[in-house]
Amino acid sequence: MRFFVFLLMAGAACAQPSAQSIEQVERNWAASVVKQDFAALEKVMGDDLSYTHSTGARDTKQSYIDNLKTGKARYYYIEYDELIARPLTKDTAITICRARVQTLGNGQRNDAKLSFLHVFVLRHGTWQLVAHQSARMP
Repeated sequence: MRFFVFLLMAGAACAQPSAQSIEQVERNWAASVVKQDFAALEKVMGDDLSYTHSTGARDTKQSYIDNLKTGKARYYYIEYDELIARPLTKDTAITICRARVQTLGNGQRNDAKLSFLHVFVLRHGTWQLVAHQSARMP
């Protein structure tokens, strides 16, 4: 019986996450950005984050959060038109998204349609965003 329980536990530890669980991680990131929930962003963003905006500008985790804290950047909403979550392994997943986004840039609100790719890695039981790449859509 113990061996059977061990096998069940080992299988659960090696199981891939569900697409639904990864989709929720993505939605939690967006909600944290809009709400400016810096404690949540500190957890969901990896220290090694490479965040490339649709303008080509690149941020680290620290510069991204600092820009939000100082008001240099602001997200008013992120509304998904499409969100595809793909678990790749037990500890790596991607999301492929199309969204309508309103941000603050150059002192004014800007509306954009973006396509973006996120890479998430499971670390110490928490999914972390380690890469963001976006492009403007017409």
